[in-house]
Amino acid sequence: MMEGFTFSVQVRVRFAETDAQGIVNNGAYMAYLEVGRIEFLRRAGISVKDRLKYGIDFVLVEACIQYKSAATADDLLNIHVRLKDLKDRAFTMEYVITQAEDNERVVAKAHTVTVSINPGTIRACMMPQALKQMLRGV
Repeated sequence: MMEGFTFSVQVRVRFAETDAQGIVNNGAYMAYLEVGRIEFLRRAGISVKDRLKYGIDFVLVEACIQYKSAATADDLLNIHVRLKDLKDRAFTMEYVITQAEDNERVVAKAHTVTVSINPGTIRACMMPQALKQMLRGV
């Protein structure tokens, strides 16, 4: 685990995620961030079904990725995730993606902002305290 991060998950780069040069296409990184975010939430005990039971859902409103070094087909990547900021209606997650064989080799750094919404109105709403506590627990 990378220092300062509370959670990590691995993904293997699929050939379909690479471009003509054999390097992971920049769009594939959004899917890697989603894997990290969803697994982090699952570790916290928050599944999609759980969110709906609380009367909310989450939508991604911001994503920023810095590409640091290339990854290629069949590489095993570590997606390190941590909760950076938690507010009443949103949370920010920070990610560092590294090569599994050399965890010091950073492939990408990123952050995302996710907002709590009312599924019926699709408007931002207060996140239930129970979910906030669960997020803090990872």
